Amino acid sequence: MGARQRLIVIGNGMAGARAVEEIIDRGGCELFAITMFGDEPHGNYNRISLSNVLAGSEDPAGIFLNPLDWYAHNDIALHAGVRVTKIDRFDKTVRADDATIHGYDKLIVATGSRSFFPPIDGMLDHGRPLMGIFGFRNIADCNAMLEWARGARRVAVIGGGLLGLEAARGLLVRGMEVHVVHRAQRLMNVQLDGQAGAILRRGVEELGIHVHLDRAQPASSARTVTSAA
Repeated sequence: MGARQRLIVIGNGMAGARAVEEIIDRGGCELFAITMFGDEPHGNYNRISLSNVLAGSEDPAGIFLNPLDWYAHNDIALHAGVRVTKIDRFDKTVRADDATIHGYDKLIVATGSRSFFPPIDGMLDHGRPLMGIFGFRNIADCNAMLEWARGARRVAVIGGGLLGLEAARGLLVRGMEVHVVHRAQRLMNVQLDGQAGAILRRGVEELGIHVHLDRAQPASSARTVTSAA
């Protein structure tokens, strides 16, 4: 058998790691020398459980799917906490933010999504959220929200979709007064019709969460803002 092809996977989230798991299960370690890049400084974890981490019902250590020793065991070169900044398709190389350059034969891009911050005055400073304003996508977001929430009493969650409602529930369990601010006329408007949205709103409000529909900006009295749109 000839030399293994160089496979680079950009993204160490659920999609990227699952792709590599499937490659390994199909005997891909004999065909590929696998290198992975992830901008978080640890192994892969279940992002679906982040709302439970926020609520305190699940230990952050328990949501990891692939700890660091899994990568070493499968002969995967993991660059944790390293972001790829450039792809050169002609030279077949990637450049990382640690100034290293890596060649590849095959490339998988599985970087996932980013938190969307609505264009609201007073939310961002040169593209970065101001103090007390957070996205909700990773463990670092959870830790930052919980740390800030220790000195806050009210929180505005911008976005009444599934992720926003999960964040609202988690912060409610932490004893905060929670306001969900949603720009549409019903919660989870992409998934639900008017009748189902009304039922959901009643259930959410019965939990003690304040719902504000057809709005564009959060209540100014809230000290913590979570963007989950």
